[in-house]
Amino acid sequence: MSSIIIGVVFIVGGLSGTLALIGTNSSTALAVVGMLLVGRGIYRIRKQRAQQQAH
Repeated sequence: MSSIIIGVVFIVGGLSGTLALIGTNSSTALAVVGMLLVGRGIYRIRKQRAQQQAH
């Protein structure tokens, strides 16, 4: 769940131009990293729910 929240912050900060990825100074790259974090968080939640239903 925390990776989803952090990912959303990265996306919003990157797209607004107020934050940038360290080492690249690219706000677009930060938004892409944010999307990857959100995707990872969704994948982990779905995987956890599937395991709970299997029991």
